Amino acid sequence: MGHYVDVKVLYAVLYDELPCVNFIGELDTSKTMDFIKNRFKYDIKEIYQHSFFDHDKQELFFNNTVFVLQGKIIIELGNNFCHVLHTKQQYNFGHKLIKELSEFRMAAVTENEIRVVGFARNNHAN
Repeated sequence: MGHYVDVKVLYAVLYDELPCVNFIGELDTSKTMDFIKNRFKYDIKEIYQHSFFDHDKQELFFNNTVFVLQGKIIIELGNNFCHVLHTKQQYNFGHKLIKELSEFRMAAVTENEIRVVGFARNNHAN
């Protein structure tokens, strides 16, 4: 995570036990954020964010968001990734949630889709 508290440490401090951790990468962060907020809107106890201010855009953007949910569950959403932390009795929940989040995988860019923008120049230079 690097920008904020380590969620595994947070979990251990809050619940006095070690979590099971599921990871999924290559996610569309905006779609994943909307999904988590809607799916768990009644289960979210606390939300913590690390944000940064972009001077050029004059906007505040988040690096990481940590959702503390009912039932000893913590979800960390970062730039293109998500961690789901849960108890050792909640493996089915963790696996099911990761499967649901896989729907928000970012499309891979293939070599054929890469376009180079350059400058046209005259081949008949003096």
